[in-house]
Amino acid sequence: MSNVTFNWIRRVAMPALTLSIAFMLPSLPASAGQTDSYTLPQQSYNQSRARNYKVYVPDNIQSPAPMVMALHGCKQTNNDVLNDWGMKAAADRYGFILVAPYITSYDGLRNQDCWGFWFEHHRHQGAGEVEDLHQIALAVESNYAVDSQRRYITGLSSGGAMAVVAAVAHNEYWAAAAPAAGIPYGEDAASVSLSGQCPGSATFHSLARVVSDMGAELDDAYPIPLMVLQNKNDCTVIKASADLIRDAHLKAFGDPAFDTPAEAEAESVTCSPYYQNNYSCVRTRYTQNGTSGARSLVETVYLDGPLATPNSQDTNHGHYWVGGEQGNNGKWALRVGPSYPDIIWSFFAAHSRDGSAPEGFPVITLIGDNPMSVALNTAFTDPGATAEDAEDGSVSVTADCSSVNSSAAGTYSCVYTATDSDANVTTAERQVNVTDPNAPTETCEQVTASPSAHVSAGRAYAGGNYNLRALANGDDVDIGGSFDSWSSVILYEGDPGQWFASEPAACAGNGGGNGGGDPFACQDWNASNLSHNMASRAYYAGGYYSTGGDDYLGAFPGGYAWVKETSDGVFEKGQCQ
Repeated sequence: MSNVTFNWIRRVAMPALTLSIAFMLPSLPASAGQTDSYTLPQQSYNQSRARNYKVYVPDNIQSPAPMVMALHGCKQTNNDVLNDWGMKAAADRYGFILVAPYITSYDGLRNQDCWGFWFEHHRHQGAGEVEDLHQIALAVESNYAVDSQRRYITGLSSGGAMAVVAAVAHNEYWAAAAPAAGIPYGEDAASVSLSGQCPGSATFHSLARVVSDMGAELDDAYPIPLMVLQNKNDCTVIKASADLIRDAHLKAFGDPAFDTPAEAEAESVTCSPYYQNNYSCVRTRYTQNGTSGARSLVETVYLDGPLATPNSQDTNHGHYWVGGEQGNNGKWALRVGPSYPDIIWSFFAAHSRDGSAPEGFPVITLIGDNPMSVALNTAFTDPGATAEDAEDGSVSVTADCSSVNSSAAGTYSCVYTATDSDANVTTAERQVNVTDPNAPTETCEQVTASPSAHVSAGRAYAGGNYNLRALANGDDVDIGGSFDSWSSVILYEGDPGQWFASEPAACAGNGGGNGGGDPFACQDWNASNLSHNMASRAYYAGGYYSTGGDDYLGAFPGGYAWVKETSDGVFEKGQCQ
């Protein structure tokens, strides 16, 4: 079960005498939104290019809504952002429009799909990639109702570096920015450790030069708030980079009496929410006067995260986005750890350009996990919650967990309510799952789709030579070409999120989650003879033969053949009709 704290928040303004009504409000459902694809045409200014981008809009979103632009890192695309980062689920929870640009094409010597933060022509207002991103945001505003006081930008790695560039070059536009594994403004390519070794090493400009470069670019006095997220064990973008971003921002925007970390630090707290492991994450706030009640100028989120990740395409250098429970273990993306989407949104929500709503309502933070898992017939103890209000500071929270019954398996909830001095009421809900630890965990669901569709949905991943093969994410079995959009392959879900080419033993005889009693469904694979052999679809006897059907497939392990399962455990050469 999950170990993450998500705040499902409703905000209503009502007199104190109607407070009891909040307890009767239904919990917010998870909503499924719509993703639209666009292309920004090449613009007339220097170094502009056509840029593809996608916009995700949750159902039932309020108007006007906040906008969050999320920038992929090197060797990623905007699809990785949408599929792996947990940002779509966060947009559903919190009600913001999610914009995911793709670099699409680029100039100069760089790794695949990197944003060119180190090129002079891409980091100044009115030209290059940073201006294309600004124009994409304006195009989104022309198609959707966006709150002009709540435009935000975030990103990972080169995308984090471009978020820093955007925060400086267009601080007249963005309300706040949150770079993850980012780079200080105006830096060279040498600021990234490319040695392939751990620990990493890099060189940086002096603090004075970074501050000077920022000052030369800034054309607005707005002290744009910045959240800096960094794995202290990152060997590609090292922690010194995050420290320099923080220190330069304090110098560029802080009061001279509070322009160092020691002078500006207001408070440090444990990062929340997180999924399964917090990795000793600490969130520190720095303000213009060093007091906790003031608006943040910089916040840092520093975690002691692992080097290795589950995805085989990663470099295992501690360089990734942490998506939380709703994220995936994708390319340079990790599920376990402090949940970036929720932490970033809590920062964004508190920092509109003009300090307007939602700062007018208390912000509730749940302590502990949400959803929370409780073993059947064990005592349930509510971890509680805290609340902060921009005007009142700490606000008391009342909790109602009366519905939770730990003696019966099921899904229950605790409802938390906080009221400020203006009678603004915020409610938040924790889901409590009472589960039988002896019950099977497999879902036994089945999905029939092409190998390419399975990869896009995260049920499989691209691997093999040049990532041309699709492999089921649960058992790494080759199910066909990652480019194959015409074949039909059945995958079976064991534990949630784990998909297998063969039905898990615990699911045998239950109809694969479809109610039981279904006739056998033919399934086919286009794979190498060796892959068929390893998956028990074929055997070797001086050549490769299909298991059960005994059809000759070929003599070479690297040769490819179609194999279909016509009955349980019987494989024949050819495709299902």
